[in-house]
Amino acid sequence: MNRSFIGAVALLLSVCLSQPVLAQATGTLVFDSKPFTSEVELKEKIEKQLKSGGLEWGVVGNELVVTLVNKRFINAEIPNLTRYGERKEIQLPAGQYTLTCVGLIPEGGLSVDKVLSKGAYFNEDVLSFTIEAGETTVLDVSSVIRRENTFLLKFFVPEVSVSVVANGVGFEPQPINLRGDASVAWDDYSGPLKFVAK
Repeated sequence: MNRSFIGAVALLLSVCLSQPVLAQATGTLVFDSKPFTSEVELKEKIEKQLKSGGLEWGVVGNELVVTLVNKRFINAEIPNLTRYGERKEIQLPAGQYTLTCVGLIPEGGLSVDKVLSKGAYFNEDVLSFTIEAGETTVLDVSSVIRRENTFLLKFFVPEVSVSVVANGVGFEPQPINLRGDASVAWDDYSGPLKFVAK
């Protein structure tokens, strides 16, 4: 092997090794869950149970998923539990994101399948937000039991609203778990967040 070839390889390696590895640009997402509140009087035991709870969420690709259905029934990694009154920061690749909520109204049923079939639903892409490289985006999350809330059955399910705060500017809060005309019932949903029956 001639010296000129060895010299060329050595030069190429030294140039490659001296170049910085370009990492993907990231920004910070803050999931800021405000303390739980209620417009109705709650028994001490119920209030204690609710305030010890929190919201489970994870990021799947460019979708942030918040679930009120136990995460073991969701076909996605949901690693975060942010309790009411706490906040969690994570790094995400810069880009556009949407938020999807898996809601649940516990309407009864003698089995998990019946509870999910009757009361679970998907609110897809209820809001969007941008992660800017080197910047911080805050999701300001409030959870409230409302006086007129139809969720007041045997269970107390909060109405969860999210406001996006970017560059110090907050946007109008959006309810994410209300069941409405755009909600997709558990049995009708065929997207990637639900396990496919075998």
